[in-house]
Amino acid sequence: MDNTIPQILSELEMYAEENNVPIIRGPERELLLKAAALAGPDGPQRILEIGTAIGYSALMMAEKFPKAEIDTLEIDETRHTMAETVMRRAGVSERVRCHLGDAAELLKTLKGPYDFLYLDGPKGQYLRELKEIEPKLSKNAVIAADNVLFRGLVKSNGPVPHRYRTLVMRLRDYISYVEEKYDTHIYEEGDGLSVSVPKGMT
Repeated sequence: MDNTIPQILSELEMYAEENNVPIIRGPERELLLKAAALAGPDGPQRILEIGTAIGYSALMMAEKFPKAEIDTLEIDETRHTMAETVMRRAGVSERVRCHLGDAAELLKTLKGPYDFLYLDGPKGQYLRELKEIEPKLSKNAVIAADNVLFRGLVKSNGPVPHRYRTLVMRLRDYISYVEEKYDTHIYEEGDGLSVSVPKGMT
């Protein structure tokens, strides 16, 4: 069995496709790594990810930033267990710590400072989670959030299907917050990746 990280990532891509598991889309992967690299001259030293899924993006970041320590949170036990197995197989489990549970509770137990935050869990919780973790971010921390345009509905002026209204409203609130408080750019590749840096840093 090939246990190199590129091979494991390739297997995870196939697994996600076959089992309908959401992982970061192809166009956004390089954008995410570039965003994380803004966190310091040697890239981020400590990363917090909310929404592990099967561990794809955490492993991708672990490969790109070999000195980084990563805490990644997942509420689904099956996916969490798979991610733990992935990290052990890749030989990075000592610096990629997979936490099982609700982010609302787990965030209270984590100690900062983190210099890169990646939000990729429940979209409607982004703003609440960011506000919870902000005191634990370093002064030059970079924040990325995936799927912020949600099928184009967030920036649309048209009607929003009833079942998505609360989610879209909360994503709009998140975007308003980070655009006011940070220098924020939204990349429209995939489903929208927002990258926020402290004002004046770029």
